[in-house]
This record gives sequence, structure tokens and C-alpha cells, in this order.
Amino acid sequence: MITDGVAEIYCDKIESFVKEIAQLKKEGYEIIIVSSGAIGCGLAKLGLQKRPSEYKELQALASVGQIYLMKIYQQEFNKYGLHIGQVLLSSDDMKDSTRRANTRNTLEVLLKKDIVPIINENDSVAIEELSYGDNDKLSGLVSILLFVDLLIILTDVKGLCNKNPNIHDNAEIITSIEELSDEIEKIVEDIDGGITFGGMRSKINAIKKLTNIGIPAIITSYDGISLKDILLGKEIGTYFIPQK
Repeated sequence: MITDGVAEIYCDKIESFVKEIAQLKKEGYEIIIVSSGAIGCGLAKLGLQKRPSEYKELQALASVGQIYLMKIYQQEFNKYGLHIGQVLLSSDDMKDSTRRANTRNTLEVLLKKDIVPIINENDSVAIEELSYGDNDKLSGLVSILLFVDLLIILTDVKGLCNKNPNIHDNAEIITSIEELSDEIEKIVEDIDGGITFGGMRSKINAIKKLTNIGIPAIITSYDGISLKDILLGKEIGTYFIPQK
């Protein structure tokens, strides 16, 4: 078990996740990970109980936590003889053509050399990402950049429900969505309450851009599911059907 002040359950999830990734790579899949957790690791490492509100303190925590987050990943991937490559990005990197091309080239070389790219928000210098929890947007932009076969967003819910599961006991997961219609948008607004930045709304916004150009996506929880089952097409979470 990995220590360094990080919660045990957190490490167990990464341990299981990495084991699956290693097996999938052995079977020939190319995988890119977009991971959050730097600030959380910084909090745990420094023994802090409460997330600070000031940006400069959050950025400092991210700079501390980033080291330990990558250390955890590297220790786990070492078990399977795999190397990782850290890529720190912000949404601004996708807006500049030169930086965007450099990012694509770096990721393509890492994949070619059988290295697992782990992308993190550049929280130690960014402001927007700290404000809006933009991991969803970042994963969408990277998916478009490399035109991936599938984006899987792992979150704390098993999928997009037909009504707010926090209010309605009979809420059911929508297993597939052909079009992000006004009706779906209303469901998302109800679930997020119109005020969250890192909730279902940001995920749907990212996925809408993907499906419009032909990239499918899935939203699900990592609890009790297998990534291989997802890739085999089993009904897990909410599957967003590409429009092209």
C-alpha cells in the first residue's frame, strides 16, 4: 500500500485502475489518462483538513501534490514494467496553434514509445482550472486533438439519470443518448442546479463537441465496473452516440 499521507481508499482505486490499464495495454490498446488529484494530494501531504479558498494557496498545494500524485502512478505502473509521461496542460494550450501542435506531437511520441501519458491540469499556474474544475473540458479537447476512438469519463455517479437522483428515489440511468436535445439539457440543468462547474454540465458540454465530430463518449462511475467491459460494448453508464 502506498502511503505518503494519501488516503488509503484513494490509493486502492488507483491501484485497481492502473492494473486494468496495464492489462489493456498488453492487449494492444492505446490509452491516455487525464487525471485530477494534485490539490487533494497536497492537502493530504501537508495534513490539511480544509481546502483553502485563495488561488495562491491552491496553486501552492497543487505544486506540492503534483509530485506525490505522479509518484503514486509511477509506483503502480512500475509493477507492470510500464513508464509514464507527465503532461501539464491548461485550456489555453489548446487555443494556440503552435502549443496545440506541440502537445499533439508529444502525446503521439509517448504513445509510439508505449509510454502512458498522464495529463493534469496545470493547477500550479492556472486560475481558470482552479475556478471551474475544467478536467472535463481538458479531456474533451485532448480527445479532439488526437481524434480518439472513445472518451470515458469516470466520476462519482453511474451515469446520467432521467431525473435528479438526489431528489428522486426512482431516478434511472439513461443507458444511451443519440442526441443532446433540449430535453436532455433540462435534465442536466436540474441535476446540477445551474450552479456547478465541475458537475454533469461540464461533462455534457465536453461530450457535445465530441459527438458532433464523430467521437463517442461514456459517463460512468469506476465503482464495481471494468474498463474492459466498457470496451467490449457492455451496457455500462451512459453512452453518447456520435452524430457522424
